[in-house]
Formats: sequence, C-alpha cells, structure tokens
Amino acid sequence: MSINELIDRATVEQQEEKKKRRKKRRPKKSDAEKKNRSKLLMQIMNGDFLSKDWFINHLPFTFYVGFLLVLLIGWGYYGETTAKKEVQLQEELSELNSEFFTLNSEYITKRGRQQIKNRLEGTGLIESRVSPKKIRVRKYVFE
Repeated sequence: MSINELIDRATVEQQEEKKKRRKKRRPKKSDAEKKNRSKLLMQIMNGDFLSKDWFINHLPFTFYVGFLLVLLIGWGYYGETTAKKEVQLQEELSELNSEFFTLNSEYITKRGRQQIKNRLEGTGLIESRVSPKKIRVRKYVFE
C-alpha cells in the first residue's frame, strides 16, 4: 500500500483494534504470584534462602560475584585516595611555582651590576675601569 492510497474506515478501525489487543496481552499477576513474591522476600529477610538447594549449587558463582563486589569497592577507595593525592600534589606544585618565581625575581634584581658593586663596597674591592679582553690562541702554537 503506498502512502497516497485511500484507506477505508473499516481497515483503519481493524488496525486500531489489533494495536489495542497487543497492549492487552500482558498477563495480570495472580494472587499466587503475589504470595510467592512476599514469601521470597520473607526468606531473604530470614536467611532461609541460604539453605536452599539452588543456592548451594550456585555457591561458587555467589563467591565469584562477592569477590567482584569486594574488588569494585577496593577500586573505588583506591581511586578516591589517588584523586586526593593528585589534588594535594597540584596544590604543592602551585606553591613551589610561586616560590620559584619569587626567588627568581629576587635573584635577577640582586645580580645586577650596581647591586654587586654596592654589596662589595665595604670589602675593598673596586670595579675595574678597563673592559675585559679576549685572549686568542692560534692553532698549533704548542707544537
């Protein structure tokens, strides 16, 4: 059927009825099922389910699931402590960076020519008025 074809009202109603029937097919829970669920809940609360045959038969799988749960909890704690350490190291790094920049700026100001001259004034050392010269050695002079 193409999109542009005319559809009878009867066929549309039949399609709607089919949709309603599909929705109504869900089975309703009986009183017996409700009692079984409450009974199961009571067995879990009392611990009676631990002595059932199906539980004992599946005990290795239960231990495996328990082990995975313990592993998951441990992994969570490990991740938490790692995140805390990372934050602590980031704070320490920022403190060390600020200290480095402070000390570097102090060093730059103290290494200036005038600052060195002022600090050495009392020791008797004076600044040389002659500029330094390079000593050049020719190759093969010592042969």
